[in-house]
Amino acid sequence: MQFQIKQSTINHVAFIQLLDVELGVTIEILAKGALLNSWLLSQEGESHQFIMGNDLNAAVEFESQGFRSAKMSPYVCRLYKGQYTHLNTTYTMDRFYMGEHAIHGIMYDADFIVQASEANEDQASVILVNHYLGSDQGYPFPFTMHVKWILEKNNKVSVQTTIQNNATVPIPIVDGWHPYFTLGESINNCTLQFSSKGKMEYDKDLLPTGNMIADARFSNGLKIGSLQLDDGYALATENRTCTLQNEQFILKIMPSSQYPYLQLYIPPDRNSIAIENLSGAPNALNNKMGLHVVKPQNNIVFDTSYQVVVK
Repeated sequence: MQFQIKQSTINHVAFIQLLDVELGVTIEILAKGALLNSWLLSQEGESHQFIMGNDLNAAVEFESQGFRSAKMSPYVCRLYKGQYTHLNTTYTMDRFYMGEHAIHGIMYDADFIVQASEANEDQASVILVNHYLGSDQGYPFPFTMHVKWILEKNNKVSVQTTIQNNATVPIPIVDGWHPYFTLGESINNCTLQFSSKGKMEYDKDLLPTGNMIADARFSNGLKIGSLQLDDGYALATENRTCTLQNEQFILKIMPSSQYPYLQLYIPPDRNSIAIENLSGAPNALNNKMGLHVVKPQNNIVFDTSYQVVVK
């Protein structure tokens, strides 16, 4: 069979591998955080890694590794002083703080369990589930999160997140992913292309001011070079695809309409770039930019997909 599934454990962290044995593709999904930790293409004696993942052999927390591939939910990026008001009550998040602001939600290191998996001639998939019980005092609203990863033909990876509100009141939701992509060399040599409505103006703490700045630099593709990026964009409605390429590979990020924002970040070593699909803006629990409010017992679904093509 072309597609297979394997499961294993390293340092008490369970992971699931989805394999396309004909093409030589293996993706690795961690049960902790339900995140994509590796995307490996092995062909003609060479291996190419497209995800800068977490080191499972090191006694290092996800936070100190830069939240690599993290699931960001129920808020994304920064939340002003970790606080927001919902239904006339002000809440303060327990974690995780960078400086005075909370960042990246509360699900990035949550323990998921495998609910189902399937492999056939067309694809391999796994569904992971976490029942969040409202344990963070800053978000006392229980919900169930399902994350479904799919490896398809032609080196395509898709992920679907479904959040069901188990609370008795409507709950605020913002969702996103924080993958660091690599094409095997310095990001300086890569070209980035996407269409946007503009760049969000950030203050000194990387919180949106509410203003949009015209920025069409990437519309026709721009070689990154020495460019510094820690910026957020509202994607163009007619085309949300983002492309990163070098002389060897083309990476396409293809979010659904539920992810209308894009956050970009290049870490200091410049060996990768975080290309983050977001359902709402940073601090959306306060500024309401892209915020969803989900009714009790209702759910909301977020989809995105990635594909690498060899030139």
